[in-house]
Amino acid sequence: MTLLDLENISRRYGPVRALDGVNLSVATGSRTAVVGPSGSGKTTLLRIIAGFELPDTGRVRFDGALLADGPAGVPAHKRGIGIVSQDGALFPHLSVADNIAFGFERGAPDREKRIESLLEMVELEAAMATRRPHQLSGGQQQRVALARALGRRPKLMLLDEPFSALDTSLRENMRKAVARVLQAAGITAILVTHDQTEALSFADQVAVLREGRLVQAGPPQAIYHQPRDRETALFLGDAVLLPAIIKNGFADCALGRVAVDGDHAGKAEIMLRPEQIRVAVDGATPQNGGRVVDVQFGGAVCTISVALADTALPPIVLKTSSVALPSPGNLVRLDVAGKAHVFA
Repeated sequence: MTLLDLENISRRYGPVRALDGVNLSVATGSRTAVVGPSGSGKTTLLRIIAGFELPDTGRVRFDGALLADGPAGVPAHKRGIGIVSQDGALFPHLSVADNIAFGFERGAPDREKRIESLLEMVELEAAMATRRPHQLSGGQQQRVALARALGRRPKLMLLDEPFSALDTSLRENMRKAVARVLQAAGITAILVTHDQTEALSFADQVAVLREGRLVQAGPPQAIYHQPRDRETALFLGDAVLLPAIIKNGFADCALGRVAVDGDHAGKAEIMLRPEQIRVAVDGATPQNGGRVVDVQFGGAVCTISVALADTALPPIVLKTSSVALPSPGNLVRLDVAGKAHVFA
């Protein structure tokens, strides 16, 4: 069942077209991540859903109701949509409890019980209720902001890069905690992020924006392994792009004969993710691999650059284990796992 429908959403700021005919559906109880480079329209799209801005053209439908029809729309405070911003936007002069209760109905008789329940939901101790925001860590502040948004009992939660100010390890923990809380509460969520890994791990639908247009939307694995074009492929992660000649489900390329997806024939460009290519020193010859030209040690996962044999292509960049790490100058054999993706 669909909770949110965006139909042909467009928005201009003078000569700049921030959004251009965006269509997107969000299923009830799902988690959608909206990604794209700076200036792609991510924040504008979120603000239109929230009601902070209205589209020039297009419609926003939410839970069966029409929230926006072009520049006419329902005000943000009447939409029943929660939002958590990058900085949490807590009131510094209020306690944690008062921040959480800010969105409650005036004179709510179960105020204390609800605050306690929300603190427990976001995995904060009840003793923190009397603290002020400046007495909390960044992760704790974001949990309070989430609890405040949950206090309004929204059907949809908008997350505007809520983890970007946190350090790497805390970001991952917070992302998992927020996903857990939203799933337990049965709340649909839309996350806007510039972090591709965050989007792929958080969402069950990823929407890629570029220059105001929706380039592709679908399950994370499909978007990652079958991107629509090379720009999307490179935006979502490292990729090995090679020219090839395709026939009968196989590509002849600089890596030899590689199985491909889809039904293609003739000249094309194929894509492999670096983790699909296994590096082996044993049995390597100039004919079945390449020569290592650079090695970057990174602990558990290291990066190597390999110049492919008998080709003028630039070296390809691969990830490999630090165990039996080759050295610059070594010949290596390159074995491909799975299928290469062919750009249509």
